[in-house]
Amino acid sequence: MNTERIEPALLDWRNNEPFAARYNDIYYSADGHEEFQRVFLEPSALMQRDDLGDCLQVAELGFGTGLNFVLCAQAVLENTQQRLHYIAFEAHPLAPADWHRLAEQRPLPLFQDLAKAAPPLLSGWHRRGFADGRIQLSIYHGDALNGLRDLNARQQQPIDAWFLDGFEPRKNPAMWEPEIFSAIAASSISGTRACTFTASGQVRRGLAEVGFEMRKVDQRPRKRESLAGVYTGKSQRVRPPVPRHIRIFGAGIAGCAVARELASQGINVELFDPNGIAHGGSRMQASALHCRLLGDLSATAEFRARAYHHARPNLARPDVAAPISAAQLALNAREVEKQRRIDEVYGDSEDPWLQFLDAYAVSEQLGLTARSALLLKDSAIINLPQLCTKLVAHPRIHFVRSAGVGQPDVIACASKSRQFAPAMPLEIGDVFGQLEWIAAPIPDQSPRLSVAIVGNGYVLPGEAHWVIGSTYEQSPWEAATATAHNIASNRAFLGAGEVQTIRHQRAARCVSSDRDPVIGKVDERIWITAAHGSMGSSSAPFAASIIASEILGWIVPASTRALTSVAPDRFIARQARRGVKKVGG
Repeated sequence: MNTERIEPALLDWRNNEPFAARYNDIYYSADGHEEFQRVFLEPSALMQRDDLGDCLQVAELGFGTGLNFVLCAQAVLENTQQRLHYIAFEAHPLAPADWHRLAEQRPLPLFQDLAKAAPPLLSGWHRRGFADGRIQLSIYHGDALNGLRDLNARQQQPIDAWFLDGFEPRKNPAMWEPEIFSAIAASSISGTRACTFTASGQVRRGLAEVGFEMRKVDQRPRKRESLAGVYTGKSQRVRPPVPRHIRIFGAGIAGCAVARELASQGINVELFDPNGIAHGGSRMQASALHCRLLGDLSATAEFRARAYHHARPNLARPDVAAPISAAQLALNAREVEKQRRIDEVYGDSEDPWLQFLDAYAVSEQLGLTARSALLLKDSAIINLPQLCTKLVAHPRIHFVRSAGVGQPDVIACASKSRQFAPAMPLEIGDVFGQLEWIAAPIPDQSPRLSVAIVGNGYVLPGEAHWVIGSTYEQSPWEAATATAHNIASNRAFLGAGEVQTIRHQRAARCVSSDRDPVIGKVDERIWITAAHGSMGSSSAPFAASIIASEILGWIVPASTRALTSVAPDRFIARQARRGVKKVGG
């Protein structure tokens, strides 16, 4: 099937408790909270060990309803000063409706946050942060063995404790194969704990064969026993050091997002920018959170969808954003076909974050005229300067209003990034744009707009005023010319009456020759995040998580394939074929 979707869990609800119909097994016992303590937390000795780093690395096979994660995170927050990176693998994640139902039953604040930010039903890695970044969740949707192999290839930090909570071996044999045990051992280091509810001899022998010294744990009167063990085998892994200090050049959304990610993980950050916080393209006070999805299953398509979903829970904050749905309209047959392909890849009735609307539905639901539309239901209007200011408000971030001296660790200087990476042939440049603040049109003279329009038009509606745009100027236009262009381009949404302009805002946004951002290493010790263009509200936070993960030695929440579409060195081969492509004016 040509899709990135993943099959959700098949839940039956028995006595208002979730039951896994696919495996004919329960997710947890009635005493699930106590069971976690007895089976996982106490045998793992996470709260007692003094040989672990500032950030605990815990991995779980079988994420299920997220109960073990929430209870582990709660224990870390209440009993330690440490942070937690929790890595989980789930072949069939819960659908949004199941998360909502569970949230009604579990009053724990962290579970409420998890349910609101549950990853989409898309395959691969997803990252979520909680408790102001102190708790980080990396979850892999798909086959556990594939995820484990990717973890072993790209996660440098060893795992401190394994919670093996897949359904029992008789009902889910694929979770307990020898290759799984070998992969678990490959991520472990001397002293790594492994704990599991099952007391199966097959599991005990399998873990022992790969280097775990296993023991039985008395679980009476609930059940007879469970298993726990300590890794004593040979390991090639060491705990790589984490830098104590990072220098970032550029304090737009790209640089501020990286700064906050690193500061949340205990790294001191110096953030340099001679123009202050949120200059350049990040000075725009209204930006729609959206992405230009593709239906071709390409690496670029994968990156864009993951970036959007990563940004949604991070940016949907009332202090910097106003929630709204966003619509991309199709005005001709070719655009309709493109939207249908996108819907085939991402549309899912179980997780309707994206909806395809035909012409009739566009008229009935949105009050607009178009051949079709894609509706992103959980979008937002972001105030970028406010967001940047909030991101850098952290005691570990020191802002310096200067250009910085020497080489940075992270380059986030938009088009000026080229001067800090002269050996990398970056095809990036400035394209100017203008937004208009206008009085909200009189309702009986224009469509009653309840969604943001992105794509064919750019309209962000509001109670007191609307924001319209946005020009795409290879060289700067006169402000009046840009205003006229914006009004003409959005006339279908403004009605025939006079448009009352309030003010405008202009900025140069950095773009690349292929319109994808530039994210990754430019050499062995320097990273770049730039050229986020008109989709920076989604791609910049994702880039920050990618770069922070590499600096910390964590699994990156994007596939290797997706990362190639934004890698800084992607222009080298292209220039060998066609020469250098100039960008901007």
